[in-house]
Amino acid sequence: MQHFTSDNAAVTCGVPQGSVLGPILFLIYMNDTDKAILEEKVKLFADDTNLFLFDKDSKSVSLKATQCLNKLSQ
Repeated sequence: MQHFTSDNAAVTCGVPQGSVLGPILFLIYMNDTDKAILEEKVKLFADDTNLFLFDKDSKSVSLKATQCLNKLSQ
Protein backbone atom coordinates (compact mmCIF):
# COMPACT_ATOMS: atom_id res chain seq x y z
CA MET A 1 0.00 0.00 0.00
CA GLN A 2 1.40 3.38 -1.02
CA HIS A 3 1.22 6.44 1.21
CA PHE A 4 0.99 9.95 -0.19
CA THR A 5 1.51 13.25 1.59
CA SER A 6 1.04 16.80 0.35
CA ASP A 7 3.56 19.61 0.59
CA ASN A 8 3.43 22.16 3.41
CA ALA A 9 2.15 25.63 2.53
CA ALA A 10 2.00 28.91 4.42
CA VAL A 11 -1.42 30.27 5.38
CA THR A 12 -1.59 33.85 4.08
CA CYS A 13 -5.23 34.77 4.68
CA GLY A 14 -8.12 34.08 7.03
CA VAL A 15 -9.65 35.25 10.28
CA PRO A 16 -7.54 35.25 13.46
CA GLN A 17 -8.54 32.64 16.02
CA GLY A 18 -10.46 34.16 18.91
CA SER A 19 -11.73 37.18 16.96
CA VAL A 20 -15.26 38.47 17.59
CA LEU A 21 -16.35 38.03 13.96
CA GLY A 22 -14.59 34.68 13.48
CA PRO A 23 -17.51 32.34 14.31
CA ILE A 24 -20.11 34.16 12.20
CA LEU A 25 -17.75 34.56 9.24
CA PHE A 26 -16.92 30.87 9.43
CA LEU A 27 -20.62 29.92 9.39
CA ILE A 28 -21.36 32.21 6.45
CA TYR A 29 -18.40 30.81 4.52
CA MET A 30 -18.85 27.10 5.30
CA ASN A 31 -22.56 26.55 5.88
CA ASP A 32 -23.44 25.48 2.31
CA THR A 33 -20.29 23.47 1.58
CA ASP A 34 -22.13 20.14 1.58
CA LYS A 35 -24.68 21.51 -0.92
CA ALA A 36 -21.95 22.57 -3.36
CA ILE A 37 -20.50 19.06 -3.64
CA LEU A 38 -23.52 16.76 -3.71
CA GLU A 39 -21.75 13.79 -5.30
CA GLU A 40 -19.09 13.47 -2.55
CA LYS A 41 -19.31 12.91 1.20
CA VAL A 42 -18.81 16.09 3.25
CA LYS A 43 -18.96 16.19 7.05
CA LEU A 44 -19.35 19.53 8.84
CA PHE A 45 -18.99 19.68 12.61
CA ALA A 46 -18.38 22.84 14.64
CA ASP A 47 -15.19 24.28 13.16
CA ASP A 48 -14.12 21.11 11.36
CA THR A 49 -14.88 20.15 7.77
CA ASN A 50 -13.94 16.86 6.12
CA LEU A 51 -14.27 15.83 2.49
CA PHE A 52 -14.13 12.07 1.94
CA LEU A 53 -12.98 10.99 -1.52
CA PHE A 54 -12.54 7.41 -2.71
CA ASP A 55 -11.39 5.95 -6.01
CA LYS A 56 -9.17 3.26 -7.54
CA ASP A 57 -5.90 5.20 -7.57
CA SER A 58 -4.30 8.40 -6.31
CA LYS A 59 -4.53 10.13 -9.70
CA SER A 60 -8.32 9.67 -9.77
CA VAL A 61 -8.64 10.91 -6.19
CA SER A 62 -6.49 13.93 -7.04
CA LEU A 63 -8.74 14.72 -10.02
CA LYS A 64 -11.85 14.44 -7.82
CA ALA A 65 -10.28 16.71 -5.20
CA THR A 66 -9.45 19.31 -7.87
CA GLN A 67 -13.02 19.17 -9.22
CA CYS A 68 -14.47 19.58 -5.71
CA LEU A 69 -12.23 22.56 -4.94
CA ASN A 70 -13.19 24.17 -8.25
CA LYS A 71 -16.89 23.76 -7.41
CA LEU A 72 -16.31 25.29 -3.97
CA SER A 73 -14.45 28.26 -5.43
CA GLN A 74 -17.40 28.96 -7.75
